[in-house]
Amino acid sequence: MGRRVPPPAQAREGAGASAEPGSRRARERRAVPRDGVADLSGPIRLRRERALRRQRRRLAVALVISVLVAVAVWLLALSPVFATRAVDVQGTSLLTPDQVIAAAQVPDSVPLVRQDTTEIATRVRSLAPVRDVTVLRSWPHTISLQITERSPVVAFPVNGTYVLVDAEGRAYAQVGDAPKDVLQAQGNPGDSAVTSAVGRTVATLPAAIRAQVRSVRADSAAAVTLELDKGRTVVWGGPEDPQLKGQVLTVLLKQVDGAKVYDVSAPAFPTTR
Repeated sequence: MGRRVPPPAQAREGAGASAEPGSRRARERRAVPRDGVADLSGPIRLRRERALRRQRRRLAVALVISVLVAVAVWLLALSPVFATRAVDVQGTSLLTPDQVIAAAQVPDSVPLVRQDTTEIATRVRSLAPVRDVTVLRSWPHTISLQITERSPVVAFPVNGTYVLVDAEGRAYAQVGDAPKDVLQAQGNPGDSAVTSAVGRTVATLPAAIRAQVRSVRADSAAAVTLELDKGRTVVWGGPEDPQLKGQVLTVLLKQVDGAKVYDVSAPAFPTTR
């Protein structure tokens, strides 16, 4: 009977390596399918799930924002929470707050956000003493009216009262006492052309000349006369070319100190006497 000869060690190692289930070649065989194409369904499915989650989150955020906006719109524009309950008036002296409120006609119980501030301002500016007005919403319940009244530059005496005229030549109020440091003017305050000529003339006078004027007379819009101190008179004429007339008069008062009448009604051809 013959003796069995064991295989060489190298052959045994090779056989053992090929049979080892955890070897590299075994893993490679398992990773590569028989048809030679890798299985990517798992990563694709994972990306799709992540995209769906992101989309759901965005939809949820959009829904929350929509709800908040709807609630805010309801609170501000539809509910009585911020309804108008008061009107506050500031800046008046000739007018009373009640007169301004009556002219403003602010709708009561209307939400502040729905108040038409432009229309309110237009109604308030219709008051003659009002030069400008700012309408503000003062949360939670008040409309605020900040009034800027006109300032007088001349006052026309009328039967113990005074008609005030501003720098635009507008007669805007009648008061019992003449304001301090306001020139008095003789003429017809019911004639808008006269008040416009006088108001604009006085408003455009250079400061040095204005300080010397004691009164104004207007027989018509084209015949304005300034009475200066020291018994001097300035024939101003109409309201046209006020800057040029002021410059010419300034030169004449310096160069012809002894004159009693300075005529600048035609500023290109002034005269004195």
